[in-house]
This record gives sequence, structure tokens and C-alpha cells, in this order.
Amino acid sequence: MLKTLFRKFSDLFLGFWVVVYILLEELVWETIAKPVYRFIHGLKILQKIETSLIELDRLALLTIFLLLFIQVELLGIVAIGLIAKGKMIAGIGLYAGKIPVAALTFWLFRLSKEKLMTFAWFKKAYDFLMLIINTIKSSAIHQRIIAKIASLKSRLGQLLPRSLLQKMKDSALFLKIRLFLNKN
Repeated sequence: MLKTLFRKFSDLFLGFWVVVYILLEELVWETIAKPVYRFIHGLKILQKIETSLIELDRLALLTIFLLLFIQVELLGIVAIGLIAKGKMIAGIGLYAGKIPVAALTFWLFRLSKEKLMTFAWFKKAYDFLMLIINTIKSSAIHQRIIAKIASLKSRLGQLLPRSLLQKMKDSALFLKIRLFLNKN
């Protein structure tokens, strides 16, 4: 009986984290953060900065990365706190506002991953996080939910000929902003 209770509790625990992961992956990353990351990564000004950052030593890169990472995580915690207090607009606005900083942090991580992994504690923390993510992704509940999401996306894709994001990317305002930022 204790084994059954423990198994049900662990399934509930894993189910909670699967839902959180899917929400973050599907709604935040795929819909919002990934396009922002691609946009940021494509800016010519950042490509110039990229060269300078690559030349930094590992401690300087770690410091910059941790400052950005901690800021992003604290903003997320405050946003969730605001939402929990019923201040939905402020919380969602703050969470949305942190996405460009998160995308910049992700860009910096991708750029400096090799040097950051030379810190043993950082590599262990990263490997542990990847183990958790892989456990979530390989769980049966995750596989079932992802299959349902894929089916839903397929149906919606048939109903909507173009996504809102693609319309936004094709808009004159978006193109003007991109041209302006690439010039500077």
C-alpha cells in the first residue's frame, strides 16, 4: 500500500512538472521567446558584440551570464507573485517584459557554453537540469500531452492559413524596426 501511495504521489509530482514544462516550452518558448531569440541573434550589432564576448575569459563570461540569469529568474518570481496576488495584467506584463532579457541570456549561454562548462559546479548543475528535463520529456504523460498538442496544432493550422506571428513578421513596422537595428 505504501508503494502504491508513493507511486501515485510521484506520478502527481511528475505530472505537475510536465504541465509546467509544456506550458513554458509550448506557450512561452515556441510562441514568444524563440522568435525573439532569433530576432536578437540576427541583429548585426549583436554579431559585432559576439566577437568581443568570445574573447572574454571564462570568469567574465560567467559573471555576465549569472547577472542576466539571476535578473531573469527574479523577474519571473515577481511576475508569478503578482499573478498570485490577482494583479494579472501587471504580472503578465512583467513576465512578457522579461522575455527579451531571457532571450539575450540564452544567446549568451549558447555563445559561451564551452567556457562556462569548464566550471565543474556549473557543468554539474547543467547536467542535473538536463537530466530533469530529459526525465520529464521521456515520461508517458509528456508524450501523450505532446501528441495531443501536435494534433491540435495540425487542426488549427488547417483552420488558420497564416499565423499571427507570421503576419507580424511581414508587417512594415517590424521590417522597419529590423532595418533600423541592423544599421546600428
